[in-house]
Amino acid sequence: MAASGTAFAAPITFNTALPVSKGEVLLRQQFIVTNLSDRLNGMKRDVTVRAGVSVLGYGVTPKLALFGVAPLVNIDREIGPMNSNFTGLGDATIFARYEIYRNDRPGKTIRIAPFVGATLPTGRTGKTGDGSVDGFAGLIFTAASTNWNFDSQIKYVANTRANGFARGDTVSADASLQYRLLPNTLTASTKGFLYGVLEANFTQLQRDWLGSNINPNSGGTQVFLSPGLQYATRRWIAETALKIPVVNELHGTALEPDYSLVTSLRFNF
Repeated sequence: MAASGTAFAAPITFNTALPVSKGEVLLRQQFIVTNLSDRLNGMKRDVTVRAGVSVLGYGVTPKLALFGVAPLVNIDREIGPMNSNFTGLGDATIFARYEIYRNDRPGKTIRIAPFVGATLPTGRTGKTGDGSVDGFAGLIFTAASTNWNFDSQIKYVANTRANGFARGDTVSADASLQYRLLPNTLTASTKGFLYGVLEANFTQLQRDWLGSNINPNSGGTQVFLSPGLQYATRRWIAETALKIPVVNELHGTALEPDYSLVTSLRFNF
């Protein structure tokens, strides 16, 4: 979270290429509420997903960092006259990120870091998890300064089959601009930074498979805009963002998201 003696912000809805120093521990606790709703043939469909996501990162070397992600999920469904509620551990994620390029100058830095990982079937299949082992890989670009920071990410997720079901693979691209709002002037006593944040999230979803058949109510394109605020210091960050769908071109009767609210705290030890 620091380079060249300056504290930097980071994206809220995806990862950053800024390093986790060797021997340092990063702890992030996210709280995410997502609502999906519509009416189908006069029947109300409403799903609310609440997740507490714990992220632990460790700097193995100055370039290599390892991460583990464990979500606790509550899913509340109302489909016409039917109601259900499930709470439990979701599917956990592990991944490694390695810095392949770094260019530091006074008050500025550029980083490029690929990452690779897997999602594990730790959730209850069909309730809070998919039951499959899924792999993913991507690349992160970060440019940071004392006034603004820019992050972008591309990611591919290869989903596998479990219990006759295979979720479609996804390709996503994300971008985040964090602009310093306060303080207006940096001094030796400056300890924290307030940033305005604007992020864009694009995802292309392939079709799901049920047995040997394609699910016609799956796949499509989604685009979100995510405005937010972030307060960053050298050792901790507090942040919140609202993900607003601007494109929901999903196939068939797939349920479309209304919004996602993301709040989180992160600490470096």
